[in-house]
Amino acid sequence: MHRLFPTWSLIPESFVTPGAWGYVGLDFISGFRRNPSTVKAFALLDGVSDELFDGLTALAALNARRQDQLLRVVILLYLTVPLSILALVAELAGASMITFVKANLSVTVGLAATATLAPLGYMMSAWRAKQLIGVLDLIRIERQQQP
Repeated sequence: MHRLFPTWSLIPESFVTPGAWGYVGLDFISGFRRNPSTVKAFALLDGVSDELFDGLTALAALNARRQDQLLRVVILLYLTVPLSILALVAELAGASMITFVKANLSVTVGLAATATLAPLGYMMSAWRAKQLIGVLDLIRIERQQQP
């Protein structure tokens, strides 16, 4: 099921899926329901027993909670701590820090890219985990199951 929601495809799909365009206006559900990944998930889980579906839903919820926990750690480690250290160093030795950055531009750009892209990747992963839960919620609603 998770293969229907790869993290790498989140950005391209943000421009072309009905669900992405559904964020304009009032109805966020009908476009989400027409997404190709949602349609495939419905087909994949068609005929699956309620017990198996409940287990899958619990597993998806656990995965989303773990994603949130990891995202918080990544944001703390990759953003808060380095930016705090950077601000302190800039305050204490601003001119020498600018000299260091100019002398080591490729290293500085690499560190800045890592500090930016790592949290972004984890945010996208957390989004996908919640999207999977949303699809399972839609299936539960259409099955008329109680949460």
